[in-house]
Amino acid sequence: MTNYAAGSAKRNDGPRYTTSDSHPGDDSSAQSQYSTDRDVASMGGMAAMSTASMMLDPRSLLEVIPGTRSIDPEMLPPPDPFLQQCNALLRAFQFTIVQHPIRARMCGSSDKDWRPLSPPAVLKFELFDLEGNRVIDTMFMQHLVVHTTLWSADKSEELTVVELPHNSNSKRISAAAKSRKRGVTQFGKRASEPGLEIENNLLGDYSASSSIVEDEHGERGCYFVFPNLSIRLEGRYRLRFMLIRLPGSMGNCDSPEQMVPKTLSEIYSEEFDVYSIKTFPGMIESTPLSRALAQQGLKIPIRNTQDAN
Repeated sequence: MTNYAAGSAKRNDGPRYTTSDSHPGDDSSAQSQYSTDRDVASMGGMAAMSTASMMLDPRSLLEVIPGTRSIDPEMLPPPDPFLQQCNALLRAFQFTIVQHPIRARMCGSSDKDWRPLSPPAVLKFELFDLEGNRVIDTMFMQHLVVHTTLWSADKSEELTVVELPHNSNSKRISAAAKSRKRGVTQFGKRASEPGLEIENNLLGDYSASSSIVEDEHGERGCYFVFPNLSIRLEGRYRLRFMLIRLPGSMGNCDSPEQMVPKTLSEIYSEEFDVYSIKTFPGMIESTPLSRALAQQGLKIPIRNTQDAN
């Protein structure tokens, strides 16, 4: 049996198991991470626990997903202390990108010129109990959110907000300037030099809440969807996703020292391209997963097959 230890070398033959001693994103190229307790992300906000919820039987909060294959418990990391504070029957989780963006057309600054990534990014969160069964814990999952930022393809620079040189005779960004974009990591920061201006490069909703819905195969799960992300500047990018648990869930998760949002995991998307108007090859046909989620009320733009004819 393979021994997955904190700080072990990266493996390319399967998911990487991590512990609270590992830093989120250390193996960001992996598309799924079995995670345990992570670094605290101080994003503010507090919520009180319900005394009644603390008295609930942990078994009554878990729903084993029918038709799914369980995992040998010995292949999972040891039971995670943080998860077990929330529910003594929980063991580990898996955070996965199940649908990556492939391409998009660069959008304009107007709200009417909306050019969403195609297909939209979709992420999945899975919980495992002590026996390795995939389970749904609605009380825990409803306090999860995913936040995204935009990065260069090599993951060296954040490009959610950029500093751009402008054409001196126009407020429009010059074509040559677009290739000289520089990332800005501090919101509200002023341009560092005259003739430069700070612009949002990533537009749309940066955060997504959890939705417990069925995929295209009818299997229930916890999903996070980003249907309206658009990018202003041509280039090659990745999205970085942070899984965050907000305070206020049941059990003993929220002891006084833990009443802050907590980052559980981070993961990068695959590389994708944003094209100019002239070079854009067109939208990707809506996937079966996108269609299944849209049919259940999630606001995902669907491209019909007839549109391509």
